[in-house]
Amino acid sequence: MKFKLTNIAVSLLLLDFVLLILLGKTYTKYLILYPYFYLHDVLLIIIALLCLVGFNFKKNRIYSIETLSLIGILYLIFSFIIIDFDVNTSGYYIFRQFAIFGYLISFYIIIKRVFALKEAEDCFIKSIQFFGVVCFIIQLIYISNLILNTDVPIVNERNSYSPIIIMGFFVLTSFILTASFTNFFKFILLSLTIVVSYSIGHDSVYLGLIIIIATYFFIYSKKNIRIGIIVLSILIGVLVILYVPSFTDVNMQWRLIFWKDVISKIGDNYLILGDGFGAPYASNETIENLNNLMLNNGYSAQIFGDEKYLTAPHNSFLSMFLHIGVLSVLLLLYPFAKVFYSGVDLKNKKTMFLLLSLIGMVVFSFFNVILELPHSSSIFWVVYFVLIFKLNKESEKPTNTR
Repeated sequence: MKFKLTNIAVSLLLLDFVLLILLGKTYTKYLILYPYFYLHDVLLIIIALLCLVGFNFKKNRIYSIETLSLIGILYLIFSFIIIDFDVNTSGYYIFRQFAIFGYLISFYIIIKRVFALKEAEDCFIKSIQFFGVVCFIIQLIYISNLILNTDVPIVNERNSYSPIIIMGFFVLTSFILTASFTNFFKFILLSLTIVVSYSIGHDSVYLGLIIIIATYFFIYSKKNIRIGIIVLSILIGVLVILYVPSFTDVNMQWRLIFWKDVISKIGDNYLILGDGFGAPYASNETIENLNNLMLNNGYSAQIFGDEKYLTAPHNSFLSMFLHIGVLSVLLLLYPFAKVFYSGVDLKNKKTMFLLLSLIGMVVFSFFNVILELPHSSSIFWVVYFVLIFKLNKESEKPTNTR
């Protein structure tokens, strides 16, 4: 019975990813019952509940993630206790902001359950690699159609077929680098991937791809070459900041104003506590400054009314810090510290593939609203937890076996 339920859960998870790729926001924003129940979120809850039937709580636990999840749930309960319903008349904003941890908790339950199955690790990794290939092919077809059949501008415009497609490029780049291809073939594939990624129109995508490639060569290079890679990376970073318009344009200025306000709030909580859920992301003064900045530069995007509860600072990690504090969120890093200490071989191709994919997604999440929303967060948590469970399993093996 448990095996059948797990198979059903896996099938539904695959369906969820197919819908995320093909339908994007049409799927994630499809409201079943106002105001809480969106199709994607309901399906994800069903998958997690199926995985909870006969769930083995004692085996293969990640205590830091469970502690982080518990802290998030306690903040959720506390937020409902202190909510001022005269100001915020709906608990919807509390649940919507909590989703950044709700997705984490759901995928911890799902991956923990499925990872216990035989051959689950290889199936997960192959599926993630296949995901990257599919995203690339769909984006290539989509852009080719735009070029041939429409007048939609391609250069410097955001034309990703669906939000999760973007994450596929980090996965594909990592797959190409760690695959058993010849160096020449890798160069051809990487060049094609980077060229097609330009159609997405996000400079943080290119930054993520560059960091993935630089990290790969840094890890596999000799010591003297590593120093050169560090120097070159710093030089490129400075040149990008100075000469690439999008890193100094109005959108970046908007982020910096928002980040400054959020960091100030985090500092007021001594990095330990958070504001919980259901509070505005920015102060009224900051929102006014953001709106004026956009208006003065000819943009119509504004934050009005209840949007202050939904417009996050375009940095998923700052959002997490704001909700529950910095120290709590650092628990996400603890599983890595544990396995590094145990001497796990990170140069294993599968491990390196997952690690590089995660690095690219982290870079992208640092400049965008990713983990707060359902459009792209799913693949982030799948890669994160598959990597953690794989490293955890490797660390438990005898040293001579590794």
